[in-house]
Amino acid sequence: MDKLNFISSERYYEGIIIELTDGSVVIDLNGRMGQLRLPRRMLICQNEPKEGQRVGFLMTYPEVIDEEINKNYLKSAKDQLRKRIDSGNII
Repeated sequence: MDKLNFISSERYYEGIIIELTDGSVVIDLNGRMGQLRLPRRMLICQNEPKEGQRVGFLMTYPEVIDEEINKNYLKSAKDQLRKRIDSGNII
């Protein structure tokens, strides 16, 4: 932590879960900010997480904040991920 120049620069981000595996979670960030692939053990949630759920975080551990599934966003994000995988430009 002594190596950080801006220790108190946390910002709030939101996104949706677009992929779940036994060991990882991929989060598509709002505002075309990209995607995060994290170890699933870092995701904080009350129930079993699902694709399409919203998460919010302060650049620490993401947390599921909405149980509702956004099907349009999920489809769009999945299509983008599939295109990147097909082109070889994987996260």
